Amino acid sequence: MFEEKQYQNTTWFISGDLKLRQQDFGDGRIGVWVSFHKFNVCFTMIMYDFIEWCREMDIDLEVGMSWNNHRGFMIENKDQALVRAEITRFININSLKPSEEDEEFSDDEWYS
Repeated sequence: MFEEKQYQNTTWFISGDLKLRQQDFGDGRIGVWVSFHKFNVCFTMIMYDFIEWCREMDIDLEVGMSWNNHRGFMIENKDQALVRAEITRFININSLKPSEEDEEFSDDEWYS
C-alpha cells in the first residue's frame, strides 16, 4: 500500500482497486475504512471472519461507525501498519468481492 494523500488527522492509502481511509482520533485509536472497487467491504470482511483473523494475531479490533455512519474498523494506533497489511492479505486470500449489501463510496465523500 502506498500513501495516497494526507490531510490533518486523516491519511488515505491505495493499492490498485483497494483503498483505505485511516483517521487518527488522537486518543490512541485509529479508524480504518476499506474501499474495494469503490464499495465499503467491511461488512463482507466481517462475514468472512476478519475480526477473528485479527484476534488470532493478537490485534484488538472493533467495528465502529464514527465516520459518516459507515462501518469501519477501530484499532489501536500501534497496530495500524499491521492491520493495513492484513486487510490486503485477507482480501487476496479470500478472493473477496463487494456484495450486494456493501454500500458504494463516492469520491467526494471518500476524500472529505
